[in-house]
Amino acid sequence: MWLDYQGAAGRPLKDSVMVVAVSTAMPQYRALYSQARELGQYMLKKMEFKKIGTVRASAFPPEIIVREEGLASLQECGFYLCRGKRDIVLFAGDASPIDEQYGFAQFLLSKAEEMGVKELYSIGARWAENPLPPEADPEASGFATDAVGVSKLKKNGVKILGEEPAPFFASMVVAMAKEHGIRGYKLSVDHGEPSPHVRSVIRLLGVLGGLAGFDLDLEELRSKALPAAPPRTAPKESIYH
Repeated sequence: MWLDYQGAAGRPLKDSVMVVAVSTAMPQYRALYSQARELGQYMLKKMEFKKIGTVRASAFPPEIIVREEGLASLQECGFYLCRGKRDIVLFAGDASPIDEQYGFAQFLLSKAEEMGVKELYSIGARWAENPLPPEADPEASGFATDAVGVSKLKKNGVKILGEEPAPFFASMVVAMAKEHGIRGYKLSVDHGEPSPHVRSVIRLLGVLGGLAGFDLDLEELRSKALPAAPPRTAPKESIYH
C-alpha cells in the first residue's frame, strides 16, 4: 500500500477518544451512505479542532478531486484535535478506503495507539438491513469489541446488533482496535433517509456526545430536519435472505 502521512510528532494525549467519520466516495453510493462524512463536517464546523495530520493513500479511490479554481488534489483525510474534558481526535475527509482496508485500518489504529487513544467510535450506516422508509425516525444501533463496550452502548440507548454481517472499513476498524489496546464502538443508523441525512446525524451526534463526553449544539441541524412520521411496516427479512 502506498501511503503518504504528514503530521507533527507530539506527546501522547491523555484519556483521549477517536471518532472515525469517513464515508464512501463512490458516486452511486454517496446519497445512501454519507452519514459519517456529514457528521464529521458538522463537528469540524461547530467545535474547535486543530489539524494535526494528513494522509493520502492508494487505499482511497483511484481518482482526484478538482477543487476550487481548477486545482487538482489527491483524495485525503485528516486528523483533527479538539482539547476538552477529554481530548477528541477526529478522523475525517474525502473518502473511506476501498482497497487494502485491513492495512489502512492497521495504520489508523497504530496512529491512535501512539496518541494514547483509549476508545474509538466509528460512524456509519448499516449494510445488512432493509432501507428505512424516508419518513421514519432513525434509531442508533451498534456493537463493540467487548462486553463492557456493549454495556456502555446499551446504557446510552443504542440498539445492539447481532447475527448479521458488518462489512467494510468502518466496521473492521472496530474489531481490530482490541489488538491495539483500544475499546472500539460502531455507531450506525439504517439507511433510507434522503440525503442530506439530517435526522440521522442528529441521532448519531446525540448518542456520540453522551458516550464520548462532549456537548455539541445541534440547533442548526434541528432547524433543517424534516419532521419524522410513523414508519410504514418494513419487510421482516433482511436483504441478505
